[in-house]
Amino acid sequence: MVRLLFWFQVVMAWIYMVPQVVQITRGKTNGLTLAMWAIMMGYLLVSLSLALLAWREKKEKIRLYTVIVFAQWAVFVLVLFVMSIKSVHWSAGDTVVCLAVSILSIITVMRNGLKDPMTRAWLSVWCKGVPQLWAAYVMMTAHSTEWLHPLALFASNATSIPRLVQVYLQGRRGGWDRATKGLFLGETANVATWTVVTIVWFVLRF
Repeated sequence: MVRLLFWFQVVMAWIYMVPQVVQITRGKTNGLTLAMWAIMMGYLLVSLSLALLAWREKKEKIRLYTVIVFAQWAVFVLVLFVMSIKSVHWSAGDTVVCLAVSILSIITVMRNGLKDPMTRAWLSVWCKGVPQLWAAYVMMTAHSTEWLHPLALFASNATSIPRLVQVYLQGRRGGWDRATKGLFLGETANVATWTVVTIVWFVLRF
């Protein structure tokens, strides 16, 4: 089951990536916020560091799968961000969101230090939850879901939910070390805020 879950996420990530690249190439970026992908890189790097810590704690295959999944997404989102720079306008709202995430992150790090896995967990919450809520707001104000292809929306949910399940199985099988707890917190926030984006998408479409 674990191997199937892993390969399902890998395939779904590609199914998300391809239509997104096509949309950007065609200039269909209305409703897209550049800040979402910019800040999301922080989430992916922090989550990747937590996945590596968890794998070093117990070198189990399921934990290695989690590392690979986050590494794949880091590469994909970096590519999408670079592709979008020329076609997507950086708004004042994007700057405000980046400042908000930066302030929350600085306060979090100052309290417990960056080495604490739970500090990194909260960084992933800020770096994923806040920009995704901002993305939902931008879609609503623009009255457009053009940038988010239906297939990409399906694939994003088909990767985020299984990833949360994978992290849960990782903790249940190998123990809830702090890195795994941190990953679970970050992925819970990811699923919750992307659900908001999904709801907004359906409201605007139908």
